[in-house]
Amino acid sequence: MGLDISFYKNTEIGYFRKVNFLVAFFEKYGLNVWEQTPLVVKKEWVEELLDRCNKVLEDNGKASELLPTMEGFFFGSVDYDESYFNDVEQVKEYIEDRLLKEFDDFEVISFEISY
Repeated sequence: MGLDISFYKNTEIGYFRKVNFLVAFFEKYGLNVWEQTPLVVKKEWVEELLDRCNKVLEDNGKASELLPTMEGFFFGSVDYDESYFNDVEQVKEYIEDRLLKEFDDFEVISFEISY
């Protein structure tokens, strides 16, 4: 069992496994992992996430403040270690290379959690 995070726009356009800082980030916008209700993601939220990823990669000491991990049986590691920073880099690259390009003035992205 693990925490799987998928981004959808008609079909799946992105997938992350046990990158729990994504759950913590989107919870403030209404994501409820326990109810597994899809969340419509706004472009400005994705831009904020990208900004936080960049800041954490520039100064690893800001990780727990800007992209905190969260504890839970299936949420994966809560350590701010090499694996965490690799996840931050992968999320950053996904946002820059794919996710932001999926938005236009009239579209939103559905964010779904499955496990």
